[in-house]
Amino acid sequence: MKLKFTALLAVLILLPAILFAVPVAVTWEWLLEDPEVTTFRFQIDSEDPEGWITVDSTVTSYTERGLDGTVDHILFLQQSYDGINFSESTRSVAEALVVAPEPQVVKETAAPKPAASAPAAPPPAAAAPVEEIKKAEPVAPPKAPKAPQPSRFYTKLGINLGYNLQRTRFNTSYDRHNLWGGVALEFHNILSFAKVFGLGVDLDLDYTPYLKGTTYRTTLSKLVKMDFSALSDFFTSLEHSFTVSPAMMLNVEGGRMALGLGVGGFFTYSLDNTFIDGSTAAYRYGVFAKTALSYRLTDHFTLGISGKYGIDLDKFASGGHQFVDAALVLGYIF
Repeated sequence: MKLKFTALLAVLILLPAILFAVPVAVTWEWLLEDPEVTTFRFQIDSEDPEGWITVDSTVTSYTERGLDGTVDHILFLQQSYDGINFSESTRSVAEALVVAPEPQVVKETAAPKPAASAPAAPPPAAAAPVEEIKKAEPVAPPKAPKAPQPSRFYTKLGINLGYNLQRTRFNTSYDRHNLWGGVALEFHNILSFAKVFGLGVDLDLDYTPYLKGTTYRTTLSKLVKMDFSALSDFFTSLEHSFTVSPAMMLNVEGGRMALGLGVGGFFTYSLDNTFIDGSTAAYRYGVFAKTALSYRLTDHFTLGISGKYGIDLDKFASGGHQFVDAALVLGYIF
């Protein structure tokens, strides 16, 4: 009888410690090792996609109260540079503070039953659970993946309407002032660096009708006097030439404004057999410096201006002449 009573008494004493988990409060801390990190997120004992608690990078600790102190608890921590792309989880384990004992039965030899036994004393009441605070080891967050930088490369097709000034003439029978037109194919930010800089390539294909034997001023003067025969003389005096001019450009872009600075070379071919004074060659070539400024009107259309200052490199009798080009540019971005 005493054996059964002892076993029952042990169960009654230990059962509350097993049935009623001891509540504890656990504090986790972590380090902000990378100043570019903007966001942390974490959760306890799971990695439920809907269960993350998200905080900014100024928060480096978290306390959870009412946890079961008889079992381990795990903090899953992730970090991010942009609040969208997060790293893999780092785990920090807070080990159990209380180990629930198992009931033990004490086996004793049965004794003779006394004549009169005193009533058994009631078992002592189980002590109320006491909340304990435990501080977990600091968590070292993993490296968050860098947010991919969007490419700033784009292609623009432009239409150029320009003016040409021959500072030193390569053909004395040509007017110093000329109009020209063409198309431009521009590859912006093939290589990007910093936040607004890039390297690109421009390719201009231009048509220039040089006015030979007369001038624009003379033609306009005759038209003002209602002498429309000047139009016939004007068109028969045009000498047609075609120019290709590639350039390496430094692209500087911010907001809707874009600035280009570059250097390049040109090659011009003419249908005029007397294109250059003192030479039978029908072509010219040289180098130039270029600048361009444009404003993005919409996501696709731009309006801008460009200018060139060039010099011939040929060794003809009139070699080394200088010129200036200016153009109004309407562009379309792909």
